[in-house]
Amino acid sequence: MASVESDVVVVTQLLQSERASLLELLSSLGADQWQASTVCPGWSVKDVALHLLGDDIGLLSRRRDGAAPADASREPGGFQELVALDRLNQTWVEAARRISPRLLCELLAFTGEATWRYLASLDPLAVEARVSWVRPDPVPNWLDVAREYTERWTHQQQIRDAVGVPGLKQAEFMAPVLATFVHALPRAFAGAPAPVGTTVEVVVGGQGAGVGC
Repeated sequence: MASVESDVVVVTQLLQSERASLLELLSSLGADQWQASTVCPGWSVKDVALHLLGDDIGLLSRRRDGAAPADASREPGGFQELVALDRLNQTWVEAARRISPRLLCELLAFTGEATWRYLASLDPLAVEARVSWVRPDPVPNWLDVAREYTERWTHQQQIRDAVGVPGLKQAEFMAPVLATFVHALPRAFAGAPAPVGTTVEVVVGGQGAGVGC
């Protein structure tokens, strides 16, 4: 998997194929499947897909185009920030529900390509991004790109689970997700009592198999 000290998780090449698989799946769904419930409370398959569209639009608007978010004046606030983000996501989904499934697929194809092109243009080693669950300080762009990939992979799995379609659990898709999440361990264990020099080893079996320290 990944060593949180040194291993770089490169996923740029997977963004296009991940989106292609999502569009193939969505294009095959019937009307009832679009309305199937997911593990996201109150959200249907269509709602999760709308959320993914919102992810693309938000990333391109804020980062590629430099547009200030509506809540730009708000300082980060831990749990309250998460509550505000959840509320923002819900507002977007409710407003976008008028979009038809066909148009949603067309929009996801467009924003997916634009998102991939933007993320691929970044210097992966430049330290200019933020991933709050890794650390409060800036991180290399490659880690932020990997975080964006895990977001999209996770939501696609939720859609697949809701309609009974096997997930993207092949090693090429799943191993980078697990390797990215390993980078959250130092902050997660920061308050755990342990002797100096203690090492945490994560062993994962199956298709995403690997060892991370």
